[in-house]
Amino acid sequence: GKTSTNPLAESFKKKDNLKMVLLALLGATAGQGVVWYTGQFYALSFLQNACNVEFVQSNYIISIALLVGTPFFIIFGGLSDKIGRKWIMMTGMLIAVLAYRPIYTVMYDSANLKTKTEVKEQTVVDVKRAVKGTDSVITIATSKVFTDGTTYKETKKTVFPIDSVKKAALVAEKKLKPDVKKATTLPSNTFWLMVGLVLIQVIFVTMVYGPIAAFLVELFPTRIRYTSMSLPYHIGNGVFGGLVPLISTRLVEASRPGPDMPPSDPLAGLWYPILIASVSFVIGSLYISNKSKENTME
Repeated sequence: GKTSTNPLAESFKKKDNLKMVLLALLGATAGQGVVWYTGQFYALSFLQNACNVEFVQSNYIISIALLVGTPFFIIFGGLSDKIGRKWIMMTGMLIAVLAYRPIYTVMYDSANLKTKTEVKEQTVVDVKRAVKGTDSVITIATSKVFTDGTTYKETKKTVFPIDSVKKAALVAEKKLKPDVKKATTLPSNTFWLMVGLVLIQVIFVTMVYGPIAAFLVELFPTRIRYTSMSLPYHIGNGVFGGLVPLISTRLVEASRPGPDMPPSDPLAGLWYPILIASVSFVIGSLYISNKSKENTME
């Protein structure tokens, strides 16, 4: 193939080339980016923060799902060689848009202690007091067991001045708040349910990501290919995808009815990836071609 003497100008100043760059971004890589981040990073964050699943167990859930799902990158990449890139990617985005909230509802409900029955006689509360310098430390550790095999541990650590005047001032200013750590350990059946639910999301990831490299290669001529495909790929993944943790967290926080109160909608963070993937699905379905370019050296 030929190379361009000024690939930046040719990629972004020529109307036809710029149109293809924007189409690749808004019709493919933006949706691919948010599906990628949601199915892996957001899923892990949701398990640990919304569901309070214990750190090691939550990482096992993600790791197993990724291990089982990884071969599907090759499967969907190979399938796209036979039937085209477009509809595999668009189908992955569409199913993700429709399935995210149902999937995360099941994840949340499966770990929600309010839906479980506590074995009261097995509840243990341990209170420890200690003095560190001029501060007094009270640690309250609570362990609970539930009838389905779920166990829960909560640690509240409060540090306050021994000086009663300073302590009273902190109480008056509402600054005397305990450091709370929560950890839910899931029973085997719920653990594997979580693995399956995350695996489904990894399949969405492989559907949109498996064909994307070949799609971008075929979209641009060799003379401007590297420059033209780099912008939509990195903005789609780095900006649209990279903002998933930030914007999703902000949406969940915005749903809190008041300070120190639980969010009214713990799934509110999903609206951002759902919106971006929906836009990419519509644009990609309408304007992206499903034809594969036979000679990618041109």
